[in-house]
Order: sequence, then C-alpha cells, then structure tokens
Amino acid sequence: MTPEIYWLIWSALLTAFLWIPYGSYRISKIGFGRLLMDPLPGDDPFDDAWAHRAYRVHMNAFETIATFAPVAIAVHVTGSGNEVTAAAAAIYFWLRLVYIPVYIFKVPVLRLVLFLVALFATAVMAFQMIG
Repeated sequence: MTPEIYWLIWSALLTAFLWIPYGSYRISKIGFGRLLMDPLPGDDPFDDAWAHRAYRVHMNAFETIATFAPVAIAVHVTGSGNEVTAAAAAIYFWLRLVYIPVYIFKVPVLRLVLFLVALFATAVMAFQMIG
C-alpha cells in the first residue's frame, strides 16, 4: 500500500466517525428513539453552538476529502508517489485531525491556517504528479 492510500484511508475513517460528537449531543437532548424519527416541525437540532460547530466540522471534512481523495488516488494509480507526496498526505491527515477540536472550540485564526495548509498539502501532491 502506498503512503498516499494509507493516509487516505485514515482520512476517510476520520471523516466517517465525525458524526459521533454531534450525534451523541442529539441523543442526550432528544433520546435515541426520537433521533430515529423524521425531524419534528420546529426541531432545532443544535441548541448549543459547539454542537453546531461539530456538525459543521463534519461537513467541512466531506468538502476537503472531496479534493484530497482523487489526488491521492491519482498519485497511487499513476505511480507518481515520492517522499514529497507521502509527506503531504500525512500532513493533510494530521492537520485535519487537529482541525476538529480547533473548529469545535472556536479558534478562528488557527482554524483558517490549518484549513489552508491542508489544502496546500493536497495541491503539493497534485503538482508533484503533473510537474
């Protein structure tokens, strides 16, 4: 397995389990049974701002993995991987992991820096492949 695919798998798992913080919040607020039903009229899923941010960090993870995944797969398929692409893939994962609490606990400047550097890591992988 190439490093790019290894880090893609970890990134996908991270994204897949990001529902747990806000899902747990919803269960604690309305109960598991009601959570399984359709939303009721006037139901505000996030009374607390942190829970809404936990939801948003999950949605943001989908947005960023949508650019990272095809690049990581392309590097793998074309055999373009090297030390730079391997490092960029690892950097992407670790920055996304740190991004979660930074977003939930509302640290705005650091949040933007982490987002942009992770995006830059994806771009580095792409440019290693085409350049």
